[in-house]
Amino acid sequence: MTRHELKEQLQHDRFTDVVTSAVSFTSSHRRSVIQWSVVLGIVLVLAGGAWWYFAHARSVRQRDLAAAMAVVAAPIGPPNEFAQTFPTEQAKTQASLKALSGVVAKDGNSREGLIARYYLGTLKAQDNDTKGAESDLRGVADSTNPMSPLAKIALAQLYLSQKRTADAQGLLRSIVNDPTALVSKAQAQILLAQLDETASPKEAKGILQSIEKADRERPAVTRAADQLSSQLAK
Repeated sequence: MTRHELKEQLQHDRFTDVVTSAVSFTSSHRRSVIQWSVVLGIVLVLAGGAWWYFAHARSVRQRDLAAAMAVVAAPIGPPNEFAQTFPTEQAKTQASLKALSGVVAKDGNSREGLIARYYLGTLKAQDNDTKGAESDLRGVADSTNPMSPLAKIALAQLYLSQKRTADAQGLLRSIVNDPTALVSKAQAQILLAQLDETASPKEAKGILQSIEKADRERPAVTRAADQLSSQLAK
């Protein structure tokens, strides 16, 4: 290649043309480039700040929930300098209700808030506040929170205590139709069969027989299904 041909090729090289155009654009639009650079910098700073804010807010919610659960887990007994205790079960229940209610009021429909609401509902059920328990458990059961199936089971138990069998069956069937990692289809089927054990033994047997072989291969499911089946056979 001659010197003249090399010079001609460089003059029409695409990469060189692009770089030249970019440099020319930057030079002629320097003010705009600087403005957009500043805007991009602000966007990146805000994005980083938002990520930090949400991460910090979540850690605060987790601490709130942990503090409330520490009250729920506290033992009954004499004062202890190393751990929180309560003189009576009733004193512990009232303190637990207050602590969990505080998390629910503060953290609302967040993951931590709904977990606190689930435990609050179960405590209210134990404290014979059936109306409050139903409201809290229904709020969690209708959510997409991982605690939803557990709330449905607790709510089904509450309905059974009120002789609302059809409502309890409906909740358990909803888990059967839409199982999760927390409560499998087989586990929900066993609970449903237990519910039908007295009212409809034939239906209970059919539910147990419908449990898939893959589910029965899990020891806990197999033991529960076999135990219930033997009870129905008597």
